[in-house]
Amino acid sequence: RAGGSGAAAGAPSLVGEPVVQVASWVDLGDFEWGHCRRSKMPKAPRSHYDHITKKLVLNMDHYCPWMFNVVGYMNYRYFVNFLLWVLVACVYGIGLTLQPFLSYAKRHRRVVVGAIRLNMSKRDSVSYTFVIALSVGTAVGLLFFWHLYLVATAQTTIEFYGNQSRAYRARVRGERYRNPYDLGSPRKNWEQVFGPGNPFLAILPSAREPPLPPWPRPDTPREFIQVV
Repeated sequence: RAGGSGAAAGAPSLVGEPVVQVASWVDLGDFEWGHCRRSKMPKAPRSHYDHITKKLVLNMDHYCPWMFNVVGYMNYRYFVNFLLWVLVACVYGIGLTLQPFLSYAKRHRRVVVGAIRLNMSKRDSVSYTFVIALSVGTAVGLLFFWHLYLVATAQTTIEFYGNQSRAYRARVRGERYRNPYDLGSPRKNWEQVFGPGNPFLAILPSAREPPLPPWPRPDTPREFIQVV
């Protein structure tokens, strides 16, 4: 959640500050604080309001029905690890059932190509397991590599589409847009989510806090901004 003691301490004051209304968070500065009219709280950079949990979430990516929670700064590493280990489990299941499935398919082509019988024999169970592992593994694998790209480029899913809009505006002005949260290398961006150290140890389950909280810089403009 973006609104806490740390967020309130660095947020602009409402007293004596000019009020500027913007149509979208894309129009905010990269390190500007705002005010969320839905949660009535200071809006930190990279934070967004989640309509399901009714909370302002720092580094919000999306709401995940599988985790029954919104994915943001505090749990993004766990979400990526969740995708990784589900993918590993599916690959393991495919490896166990591939040979029996191919052998069964050669002898029962009509059964595989035609309607699937609800016959829970051992061979059928292996076939169903292979199909499920392949289907889930493909879907989760695509999602995992998408988020691996986002980690390497220091973006969330929401920021990716926002950066596309900002890059287009920059091209219209004859400029080149650069993601201000990108530290310049995939390794450094990886460490923003998983922390420094061995990447193979970083993907193991742990309860450590996420590193490098992306709070605004000290020179953030003192301007009160309401997102409408």
